[in-house]
Amino acid sequence: MKFGRPSDRCLRQLQSGLRPNGVLEGANVSADIPELHFRAGLPGFPGERRFALVRWGANEGPYSVLVDLDDTDIRFLVAPPALFFPQYEVDLDDQSVALLGLQDVSEALVLMIVTLGEKPEDATANLLGPIVINTSTREGIQVVLPEAGYSTKVPLLAA
Repeated sequence: MKFGRPSDRCLRQLQSGLRPNGVLEGANVSADIPELHFRAGLPGFPGERRFALVRWGANEGPYSVLVDLDDTDIRFLVAPPALFFPQYEVDLDDQSVALLGLQDVSEALVLMIVTLGEKPEDATANLLGPIVINTSTREGIQVVLPEAGYSTKVPLLAA
């Protein structure tokens, strides 16, 4: 199954429980933010399985933060890759599609992890390991696409 440009509807559906500005209350994530489940954890964080997607910055901005619900110090800045890399596609294998329980491409939200640098032009995107979330079941995985020729440190502003 190939996934490309995510729709704004997918982000709105996942964040429908958010109050204005994403609502991180100190170190605690608001209880009304929908929980996402990563059964296999994330590479490098195998024990971290419960996350929330919290809007970061302006409500109309592209960025969100994937926050670990059990350790809110673990956070990943994420964004839909198609906004920066319009030709980017994720080709999920059958095992990943089954793990997520995806029935249709419209259920998938594809996100890339963004790493900020000291200056805005130093920001990079991980296109090798996108995060894919089933917006219906809220199951998520981070897939690795070694055959796709992507990198974990693609300059974001070069896009």
